[in-house]
Amino acid sequence: MSSRPPLPQRPQPHERDGRQPQPGDGHPHPHTARHDDADRETLTALYTVYGPLVSRTAARALRPDDRDLADDLAQDVWLDTWLHLLHGGGELHDPVDFLTTRTRQLAREQAADYGDDLALPA
Repeated sequence: MSSRPPLPQRPQPHERDGRQPQPGDGHPHPHTARHDDADRETLTALYTVYGPLVSRTAARALRPDDRDLADDLAQDVWLDTWLHLLHGGGELHDPVDFLTTRTRQLAREQAADYGDDLALPA
């Protein structure tokens, strides 16, 4: 008989991609999730009140040929708002100013996208 230990078994593909069960109860760490509920409620209230404003501002800020992108731009604004709430203290002092300014900033960034065929000289 050989005194060498047996070779390890080759891992199955599902064991290498990180989707296998992890220890713990599946809840986020308390330090990262302590304000999520309040921030979620704040974002929901903001969206309910100011959703049409963001959509109108996005449509007006875009070029006429890009008006179909207004929903995408509005979605980016709401994502930025969510991130601001999570990382910036959970409140907006002037929501109208924040939302309209951020919408216009994102529209300018999109218009200045030099990968866009319209921005390249012919």
